Amino acid sequence: MTTKQYVFLALIAAAIPMSISANTKKSLNWQIKNTTWTKSFDKSYEEFVATMGKAKKAGVCHTTSDCIKSPIANPQFYNLNPENLVNVYSDCADLPYVLRAYFSWMNDLPFAYPINLTPAPLKGPETEALLAQLEQLNREYNNAGFFKKAALKKQIKDIRKQLYGDKDTDIRYNRFGNVIGGKKYIKNGDNINTVIDQVVDSISTATFRTDASNNATNSLFRDTYPVSVSRASIKPGTVLYDPNGHIAVVYEVTANGKIHLIDAHPDNSLTAITYGEKFSQTTVEIGGGFSNWRPFSVENGVQATANNQLPDYSLEQFNKKKGYEINGVKMDFHEYVRNKMSLGTLKYNPVVELTELMDELCHDVQERAMSVTAAITAGINKQSHPDKLPSNIYGTDGDWESYSTPSRDARLKASIREGRALMIKMIEEKRNNNPAIEYSGVDLVSDLKAAYKTATNKCVIDVKKTNGEVQSLNLDRVLKSIFKLSFDPYHCVELRWGMLDAESLKSCNSSKENMDWYNAEQGLRNLIDRDYAVKMDYSLKELPSSPFGKKAEENISIEDALKY
Repeated sequence: MTTKQYVFLALIAAAIPMSISANTKKSLNWQIKNTTWTKSFDKSYEEFVATMGKAKKAGVCHTTSDCIKSPIANPQFYNLNPENLVNVYSDCADLPYVLRAYFSWMNDLPFAYPINLTPAPLKGPETEALLAQLEQLNREYNNAGFFKKAALKKQIKDIRKQLYGDKDTDIRYNRFGNVIGGKKYIKNGDNINTVIDQVVDSISTATFRTDASNNATNSLFRDTYPVSVSRASIKPGTVLYDPNGHIAVVYEVTANGKIHLIDAHPDNSLTAITYGEKFSQTTVEIGGGFSNWRPFSVENGVQATANNQLPDYSLEQFNKKKGYEINGVKMDFHEYVRNKMSLGTLKYNPVVELTELMDELCHDVQERAMSVTAAITAGINKQSHPDKLPSNIYGTDGDWESYSTPSRDARLKASIREGRALMIKMIEEKRNNNPAIEYSGVDLVSDLKAAYKTATNKCVIDVKKTNGEVQSLNLDRVLKSIFKLSFDPYHCVELRWGMLDAESLKSCNSSKENMDWYNAEQGLRNLIDRDYAVKMDYSLKELPSSPFGKKAEENISIEDALKY
């Protein structure tokens, strides 16, 4: 255990005493003794998530299961864990429900999760006519002969596209959100291992893609509700849904308004990230943004708290058309969130901001290194490249979902771009003597350059090349190669890290086809903003002439911004 981990353990031990006897173990069989979620349970849940998130950031644990079974990350309940507790798998969508299920079981609380999701139909007067037409076409299709089915299938697809959007076959990304068709309620005697397995099988990001204004209080209530942008509302345990197919859980909000989150991935890794432009704003119909768990009771049947009874319920996050401003100053949503979450008036210390940014980027790159290593260890790079890319590289399944990194890489690039914009803004605002900029030095740009150099030099990634040699890449090298880093798990480790010098390419010893794929995917690597609705299943021959074939690289260099 590292010194950092020992220090962290000491802090946690002081903050949350372990009152449970080491010999006491929780039964695997669920018992609902506390029929109502109360404020005290919510507070305890906040502490549970906050501790786990900080432990993950400190490097104590690297998967959801690791954290749950760690005395440092989970001091409240570690001693209660039975020896035969399942090894918990969790991707991003599973994470909030898995944590909530585990906590509910440990506290003898009720728990439920949605099942049977269906796409919400288009809203408007034309809906009924389209639905009737779709029903008629489906009847004809079921009774049609082989040759007529093809024509009917195209008509059905066109109607469904009008009703549900381009991604009607994947409810994780449909245009108008989903409707909850049923919910599974845990009963006394249910086995926690079985429950967790069923949750993981049932939950996807589609679960969160429901109308945020839903006010059902019966058995089909929406598990979470949107909250106001405030420190009282956005806190450890708050769920953040990105409509581009990602989920994270808040574990800390700092005094200067930064929101820290944990998120899980298909390779079962758990990472620590910060809120920013990598998370998209959304419409109320598809229910994105920050939300808290809705309290409910099973004392006398299912009774969930209505929206108007929740003090922090708010649709503030969905006012995209109206825009956002504070004290007459207009700003984008992400800046608005940072300002609202800050204690007092937000002040920017440029050198501190840059140092924190570089630390966050270093952490993201180190997490990426573990993901790339997992793909190499699994031998995906030794397999033949598929004839086509997935229908969409950001949202798929199988080995591509588990071992590729297009979404992770896009979020990393979005963070870099956001950081660059902030540096430019702070330098300009300092020149304009804006009191929001706190700097007492002599030469801001020189101090920022020095901070950049220090931060990038101390952040080093050791890459074990295909020939076994280890090459160290500092953060500056990674950032300079950011658009060369391959997201494709079928590529050698050298290409995954954009190492294109002659010696690295010789070590890679890639086939001509794989190198052709790498070159053809450059336009996709140049993307920063993810779009889960566009066609991407191109062959090697088709990709260069696709809409992505000539996508240009954007200048997102933070170092260049310091010359501003």
